[in-house]
Amino acid sequence: MVQEGEAVHLEIPPYKNQDDMDLAMSTAENTQNNSLLTLLQQSLKANNFTLPPLPDSATKVRKAIDDPEVDCEKVAKIIRVDPVLSGRLIQAANSPLFKGVTNIEDLNTAISRLGLKCVQNLVISLTVSYLFKNAAKPWVRRKFSQLWEVSIKIAALSEVLARSRKGLDGGEALLAGLLHDIGAIPIIILCDEKFGEPSDSEDLNTALQQLSPPLTSWILRKWHLSESIVSLPEDVADLTREGNEKVDYADIVQVARLHTWRGKKHPLGNVSWLDVPAFQKLGLTPEESIEAIKESHDDIKEVMSLLKS
Repeated sequence: MVQEGEAVHLEIPPYKNQDDMDLAMSTAENTQNNSLLTLLQQSLKANNFTLPPLPDSATKVRKAIDDPEVDCEKVAKIIRVDPVLSGRLIQAANSPLFKGVTNIEDLNTAISRLGLKCVQNLVISLTVSYLFKNAAKPWVRRKFSQLWEVSIKIAALSEVLARSRKGLDGGEALLAGLLHDIGAIPIIILCDEKFGEPSDSEDLNTALQQLSPPLTSWILRKWHLSESIVSLPEDVADLTREGNEKVDYADIVQVARLHTWRGKKHPLGNVSWLDVPAFQKLGLTPEESIEAIKESHDDIKEVMSLLKS
């Protein structure tokens, strides 16, 4: 049985059930005539890959906050074991993002200002970077670095876009943006273990686009994250998705991704934004969304700096 927080080879299907896995993998195989995609698909279907662990601090904080009797002191006791994480939470509480009047110097007060749910999201967001730093091969390190840079940009844009939306939480949006492609990590590791560095990077990019969304959803479910986060990766991948009438986190991350890849050599760089329902749900034209992002430039830099530090 796979244990939470361990990097082990899976013994259970990485989807809700075997039918879901078969459908996702056969869809990927039929979409592209790509030998690397097919080989990776076969290894995933056989459960022959490594589950990335949710960092230990994040696991402990998540479990603690799930307890209705928990208080700030109990959560602070867990976080103090990691001085770097403690400092970053205090930094977050003092940042313009949380608009505190007075400067905070101790962890308990920082947790009180942020709130337990926000702390949980921030701890996961601030520790997940560890998963991108444990690569031995230079090409894997480069790929992880690129993936992380894109992820924090999408996370920062998602936080800013969600901040003023009724019913949405900026911290939840940040976490959604940061984790929406976490399934790329085991796929890249699997590629390296089985085949080494691809001769054509586009083959791997195609495989990631097809296989990462369903695998990401399974990983997030294994990490016991909220259903709004778990269901998001596959929703984000569907740019024609209309979903509910109200804007949700998938809409936010879709728009953030399109802004991130605007004008770049990437499949999302060629998408007609007028055909993406998420813009209408946000109540923004593409031009208005560009202006809103420009106006939030300093806030976006602040969020990215927090995630990088």
